[in-house]
Amino acid sequence: MMRSGTDITAQRASEFGLPGQQLGESDSDFRARISGALRAKGYIIEAHEAHANTLYDDPDGDAMTGIMGAMAQTLQRRHYGAKTGYDQVGDDIASGVVAQSPDDDAAGLLGLMAMLLSK
Repeated sequence: MMRSGTDITAQRASEFGLPGQQLGESDSDFRARISGALRAKGYIIEAHEAHANTLYDDPDGDAMTGIMGAMAQTLQRRHYGAKTGYDQVGDDIASGVVAQSPDDDAAGLLGLMAMLLSK
C-alpha cells in the first residue's frame, strides 16, 4: 500500500542530493520525479521506497513489489521496454505483480502485456 505524503521520498531526495518538492508539485509528481531519478542511477531499493513512500521492510508498504519486479527482470535477463527513470519504475512494479502472482493467474500477465503494448 502506497502511503500518502512524501516523508520517505523527501528523505531519499535529501540523501542523494536531489531537489526537494517544488512549489506546486503534487505529492505523486514528486514521488515520480525522485523515484525516476534514483532508478536511473541504479538505486533500485531507494527508488521504490521513494515511489511508495514506504521503507522496503514495512509490512504495510508496497516498495517490495517493485523491488521484486526488478529482481525478476534481472534474473530473467529481460527488461521490458523502458530504459531509465520513472518508466522503469513502472515496469518494475508490473513485473513484480506478475512475479508475485500464482502461475495460473492470467490477469496479471494480461495487465503486463497491456502496459507494455501501450508504450
